[in-house]
Amino acid sequence: MYIGPFYFDTKEIFLILAALLLAVAYFLGWPLWWFDKRALLTLVVLMLFTKGLLPSIHNEAFFILAVITIFISLYLPIFQVVLFYFISFLMFRFLKVI
Repeated sequence: MYIGPFYFDTKEIFLILAALLLAVAYFLGWPLWWFDKRALLTLVVLMLFTKGLLPSIHNEAFFILAVITIFISLYLPIFQVVLFYFISFLMFRFLKVI
């Protein structure tokens, strides 16, 4: 979909919508069971940046990385989750999986 000079794929639109909904839930204090709202908002914004900066990545491998990252955010601190995400993403790029 073109919005002005920008092209948005459906995955980017979903990530933007998820970031907006998480921001609203964070600021209005809506409860999210099990998850930390700040951690999820941070992860969604990081995923949006990496997906937006590298539009040629394979969606299946990126989806698996995103799901695993979100689920380990249940058990680990946000710093370790972000570190895992970036190291895994770099390894996937280095090994040409993504």
